[in-house]
Amino acid sequence: MTGKKSEVGDLLLATVVVNSVDMDKTANFWSAALGYTRPEHIGDTDQFAKVTDPSGAGPTVLVQRAEKIPTDPAPVHIDLYTRERDRHVARLVELGATLVEDWDYPDQHDFIVLRDPDGNEFCVIHVED
Repeated sequence: MTGKKSEVGDLLLATVVVNSVDMDKTANFWSAALGYTRPEHIGDTDQFAKVTDPSGAGPTVLVQRAEKIPTDPAPVHIDLYTRERDRHVARLVELGATLVEDWDYPDQHDFIVLRDPDGNEFCVIHVED
């Protein structure tokens, strides 16, 4: 597969699924982190909660109820791109994320690894214009 658009057809990234043991907390975090809209109410038996981009441009974050979150290694993670990495890292930590202090970073790196309130890993990556 060469990655040509014609081979991809209508396949696109539409949803990122984030496991959660506290769906309200996770929905609040990802809603605030991305400026997305979360459901008004998440019931105790709801299995999923959609956190959506109000503009419709970004992928949906689907919060999925889980009994526990695997932490090592994380099977899937989200990468967030920004020109203001350090500002966003600080903002996300204020929202409830934690820095992964023991990550084995390469000497030259443009990313910081964090965990959301449920322990799901994600990276904030510095990008240039």
